[in-house]
Amino acid sequence: MAEGYRHTCLCESDRLGNDELYALVAGAVRHGRGEAQQLFATVTPLLIAFYEGQVQAGRVRREDTGNLVQQAFRALYQKQAAHDPSFPFRAWLIEIARSTLLDNLGHRGAEVVATADALAGASARECHEPTRAT
Repeated sequence: MAEGYRHTCLCESDRLGNDELYALVAGAVRHGRGEAQQLFATVTPLLIAFYEGQVQAGRVRREDTGNLVQQAFRALYQKQAAHDPSFPFRAWLIEIARSTLLDNLGHRGAEVVATADALAGASARECHEPTRAT
């Protein structure tokens, strides 16, 4: 059953590192269409996986995932200049996806307030910041 699985998943040897991902973002902003398409192709599987989890949890409808992926990609593109490249790229991407989801849930009305409240816990940055001694 697991045969061929390794060839279809994003194996660690195939993954771009933080520096490479940030260079790809910067290239997409500076150079345009080709780099933006490569960036989109790189981050789309990660965004789809995040939103698929939200579908399985009953927070969003499957037919909304494509729109959420596009919104998250636009947010990534717009927020790249203000981001700290020492922060892990994938954590930043998931934080953007989470924020996009919360924005969409907020626009849907009161029936999703409890879901939005549950998702509005600590951000990825808060989870990764070291605690400081007082």
